[in-house]
Amino acid sequence: MNHNTPGHSEASQSTIQFSAVKLPEAPVCADTNESAAKSLIKNLQRGQNELPPSIDENLPIRVIINAIGQMLYRVGLQTEYLFIQGLRICKRIGRVLSRGLKALFSFAIGPLAALFLSIGRDLAAPFYQFFVGIRNALRAAHEEAEAGGSGKRAGFEYLKGGLRSYGHLTLDALRYLLPAGALCLFVFTAQSILGSSFSLGVNYNGDFLVFIENESVWDTAEKMVQERVVASEGAKVEWEQHPVFELQLVDPAARTNVSELADKIITASSNQIMRAVGIRINGELIGMVEDGQAIQNMLTAHLAQYDDGTHESVDFLYPIEQIPGVYFTNSVSDTQAVMNTLQSGDLLSVKTMDTIEYEETVEYTTETVESDQYDKGVRFVSQRGSNGSQHVVARETRVNGQVFSVEPVEVTVIKEMVPRIVTVGTRKPTYTVGSVVGNGTMIFPVPQLSYITTRFGQGRPAHRGIDLCAPAGTPVLAVDNGVVIEAGSHASWGNYVLIDHGNGYTTRYAHCTALMVAPGSAVSAGQQIGTVGRTGFASGNHVHFELTSGGRLIDPAPYLGVG
Repeated sequence: MNHNTPGHSEASQSTIQFSAVKLPEAPVCADTNESAAKSLIKNLQRGQNELPPSIDENLPIRVIINAIGQMLYRVGLQTEYLFIQGLRICKRIGRVLSRGLKALFSFAIGPLAALFLSIGRDLAAPFYQFFVGIRNALRAAHEEAEAGGSGKRAGFEYLKGGLRSYGHLTLDALRYLLPAGALCLFVFTAQSILGSSFSLGVNYNGDFLVFIENESVWDTAEKMVQERVVASEGAKVEWEQHPVFELQLVDPAARTNVSELADKIITASSNQIMRAVGIRINGELIGMVEDGQAIQNMLTAHLAQYDDGTHESVDFLYPIEQIPGVYFTNSVSDTQAVMNTLQSGDLLSVKTMDTIEYEETVEYTTETVESDQYDKGVRFVSQRGSNGSQHVVARETRVNGQVFSVEPVEVTVIKEMVPRIVTVGTRKPTYTVGSVVGNGTMIFPVPQLSYITTRFGQGRPAHRGIDLCAPAGTPVLAVDNGVVIEAGSHASWGNYVLIDHGNGYTTRYAHCTALMVAPGSAVSAGQQIGTVGRTGFASGNHVHFELTSGGRLIDPAPYLGVG
């Protein structure tokens, strides 16, 4: 496509030639979209010296570039338009707010400003007219003097006229100044009064006593006086006079405390007073004496009897106080009489405190353990107990030399205590005599046999069995299967067990320490039924073993293999 434009040469025309750009062919189904795109580009062509291309033609690249530029231009123009519109809206809002503020100022602040402006004018008017009057009076006096008259007289007459003419201005100013001055005076007075320290002046019995903070100080002092006076037998004060209080401005440093006020009350209440010392022990007033130093010397000497320098602390058991003060004469006791009262009883008990160390034995305890492995009624010691020991650091308190309390501070175990354990059977026996039969072969009942003492038939009366000696606690075994028919205690046999073996034989085991079976228990050969001991009529640890056959005692030695 070559279009010649006026004023361009051939050379220039050749330099601005653009090759036609052929758009990629789209599928048949995209014809509509391609036509719409070409139509948009065609509509964006503005400011060209040539006609826009036909929709059916291929679009040159300069046409596309021109369309993009036009689109960006329109976007920028629209943005600028919206920005300008926003500024116009803000200006309108600003004008509305400004008018509202002006209206508010005119409605509320304007009258106040006018009021204060009017007050300012009324206050300033007298001063302004005064200075103007002075200036005019000086001018009138000067003119009169130049004219040969009396300048002072002329100036004075001018001032008199000014005062008559503008005197009302001064009255107007005073209407504002007088209330303001009264308010300032009120604030100053209130601040001075509130910042001042008030006290109560006390007048009692016609005399002025002291200054106090409040009436509660008087009440406390009055109770203190009653305590001092009534504490002594026969001493009694009747409060016929009552104080009169006066509120006064006084420096707080001039106030009197409770104790001093109590002394002054007593002084004003009676002329029969004296300086004395009250003795209080464990909160109880014992008496009052004139010579408090004598009491102190006696207390020091009494305490020294127990202080030999070896104790950590030495002090009286009950706290002792000496309260000096003013007391009625009939309330004060003889010093020696009070000493005798203190030394009688335990009022002057002395306690000493020391840290001590010692070793003590911890006795073993006994514990009971139930077991279903043994028949009900069985009770034996399954573990021997042994005492323990421990090292103790304690705080010992003595009163008058006698131990009052020992409180352990630190305990160190040296040897652990071993508890004694007693096993108690809980199983219910279910066997009867003859239900368990022995096999006829007997084992030795005391495996740890030491020696045999008395044999069967020896002595008078004849010995019923054989004595098997062994250390205490050695297990005692059943010689054959059978059922326990007796298990208990006997005066001669001590703790014993009688077993029926179901085959015509019975065996007895006597002098046991503990029994581990109960009547009705089934036992088997070699089962432990007790332990060797010396209960009953026995001189040493052994088992008295008996054997019967058909109810008749026989020598058990051959059955046990003992020669």
